[in-house]
Amino acid sequence: MIKTKNLAVFILCLAFPLQIPALQVYLPGWEKEEKIIRFSPENLFNYINGGSELFLEFGFKELLVQNYRKAEQEIGIDIYKMENPEAALGIYLMKCGKETPLPEIAARNSFDIHQCAVVKNNYFILVNNFKGNKALIPVMVEVMQTVLNSISEIKIETVLALMPEKGLIRGSEKIIRGPFALQTIFTFGQGDILNLGGKIFGAVADYQNGQNDTYTRILIPYPDKETALKTYKHLISNLDHYLKIQETSENCFSFKDYNGEYGLVLLTGSHLNIKILLKLQASLR
Repeated sequence: MIKTKNLAVFILCLAFPLQIPALQVYLPGWEKEEKIIRFSPENLFNYINGGSELFLEFGFKELLVQNYRKAEQEIGIDIYKMENPEAALGIYLMKCGKETPLPEIAARNSFDIHQCAVVKNNYFILVNNFKGNKALIPVMVEVMQTVLNSISEIKIETVLALMPEKGLIRGSEKIIRGPFALQTIFTFGQGDILNLGGKIFGAVADYQNGQNDTYTRILIPYPDKETALKTYKHLISNLDHYLKIQETSENCFSFKDYNGEYGLVLLTGSHLNIKILLKLQASLR
């Protein structure tokens, strides 16, 4: 456990709209640069220039920002309130990269010298160590723990629970909810080609396919069979022209991508099950 000397962190919970835990963390010896800054969906782009679309797609509600300064040292806290816990986990998985968790932090987290990212309930939280000062690591941990103590713990089941266990490469999991997240995985075509609309969650993960081979699976549960079928037809009709269809059947088609790898799209009831980055063409039989 990382310990600190004479580090007292106090939380003042204020009443804000949307019931977000508006946290003012008081650090003895540190000066707040200004009052808490708030961002709504309408002005988030002022804080995340060029990256707000992904947050909005996942269901961003509100952001609180508080920065502190002590001589030449700087630290900041960003608290993103998302629509629900699955949305918060989705944005966390998109932003954290390869997770490097600290066991001292009592929530799912990824930590490095410059930033600690945490997800809990429907909150995505960042503690920023702007200059990468190693001496501030204990402060980062204490601040994050204090913020987390103000957020209730709940158990959730996400779309990731639908992913098959066999061959799953742990740590590769992602969640998508629209075209901005999807384009970080693969380009199937223009626009919201999988009809997620910032409403439907899809699961993504890498799988082991033999000893030295991997592929990526995308699984999307639609509300009903009609929506899934409509999406399947839309996908095959609007597939990127760089993706060449190889075989088709009533509810399945395969394609070859621009890198000479293959993909397979299978419609099963209300689910689309997609495999991409296959080294060999998948048979429809």
